[in-house]
Amino acid sequence: MPSYEDLEAKVIDAGICTVCGACMLACPNSHIKYLEGKPKRPKKTLDCVSCNTCFDACYRVRQGVMPEIEAIVLGSGEKEGVGVHRRILAARVKGQKISACQDGGIVTALLIYGLDQGIIDGALVVGKDGWTPVASIAKTRDEIIASAGTKYGVVPVLNGLRAAVVEHGLSKICVVGSPCHIQSIRYLKHRGLPLASSVKLTVGLFCRENYYYGCIAEKVSGKGLNINQIEKFNVADEFNIHSGGKKLSFPITEVKSCVPKHCLVCEDFASELADISVGSDGSADGWSTIILRTEEGEKVFCGMEKEGLIETAAGELVDIREIAERKREKGKQTQDIYRLTEEGLEKKEIAAKLGITESRVSHRLEGL
Repeated sequence: MPSYEDLEAKVIDAGICTVCGACMLACPNSHIKYLEGKPKRPKKTLDCVSCNTCFDACYRVRQGVMPEIEAIVLGSGEKEGVGVHRRILAARVKGQKISACQDGGIVTALLIYGLDQGIIDGALVVGKDGWTPVASIAKTRDEIIASAGTKYGVVPVLNGLRAAVVEHGLSKICVVGSPCHIQSIRYLKHRGLPLASSVKLTVGLFCRENYYYGCIAEKVSGKGLNINQIEKFNVADEFNIHSGGKKLSFPITEVKSCVPKHCLVCEDFASELADISVGSDGSADGWSTIILRTEEGEKVFCGMEKEGLIETAAGELVDIREIAERKREKGKQTQDIYRLTEEGLEKKEIAAKLGITESRVSHRLEGL
C-alpha cells in the first residue's frame, strides 16, 4: 500500500508537486502542513500506518486517468488546440471597472454574479498579503474584490476546502485557480472525496508558467523597485511590472530561474478541465479571453450577458492556440529530458537525441 513516504519520494521531493493542496485537504487528521513552500508531514504518527489517503489524493501520480476525466466532464467536442469547448470569445465588464482587476474584470464579476444569484455561496481564491499570494476563502463581494488581480507564487488553494465546508458551512463553492488546481479538484471529484462534492463551479486561469514569489521579489528589488508599491504584474512575451503609473518590461529569460520544476513539465496552458477558462492572451488590452467548456459554465456566463453586466466580442483563437501548443510541446520535451537523464545520458547526448541545444537541456535541469 502506498504511503506518505511514497508521496514524498515520488512527487514532493522529485519536484513535480504542484502544491495544489490536495494531500493536505485529504489527510483526515491534518498531519500534512504547508511548510517552506511544500506540503510536509512534520512527523509520522500512528494514524499514518496503513493509510494511503494522501497518496491517493494526488493527481500527479494518476496522470493516466486525466483523459477519462476529461471525457466524463467535457465530452468529446472540438478541441482546436485549447481543449474541448462550446464558445470562445472576448469579454469585459461594463461600466465602472474595479481597479484591482487584472484585465477585463471577468473573474471578479463572475464570482460576484454567482454569489448574488445563489449559484455559489463562496469561492476558493488566491488572495494576497502585500504581494505574497495566500489561499483564501471569499464569501462576500468585498472579499472577492480583495482577491482580484494576478499574483505569482505556488499556493495550496485546495487546502482551504475543508475549512470552507466545515467551518464556514459552504456547500456551493467555486474554485478559481491555475490549470494544476483545476486538474486536482477534478481528480478529487472523480475519486469521490466527500469534501470535493461541495465544489459546483471551476474557473481556470490561463497559465504560461508560475514563479516562486521570493525569487520574483528579489528580481523586482534588483530593478530598484519596492514590491509593496507594485500595482500590477503581467506576463506576456515579456515580464511586465506596473508601478506609479509606469510600466517596466524585461525579457522572460531574466525570470526563468524563478520557474518551479513542475511548471516545466506541465502541458496545460488554457485550464482545459475548467468550466470556464479566462486569460488575457488573445484579447486586446482591457479585455479577457473566455473559453466556455461546460453546460454549467456557459449557463452562468449567459446569465451575465442577459443581465447586461458584460460586453463581448469575437474571440481570437490563433494566438492562444499557438501558446497552448508551445507549452504542450515544452512540457513533453522536458519530460523527455528528465527521463533521459534518469537513464544516465549526458546533457550533450540528450541534446543530440532530442534535436535541441545543450543550453536548453541545462536550463531544464537547473531545478533538479
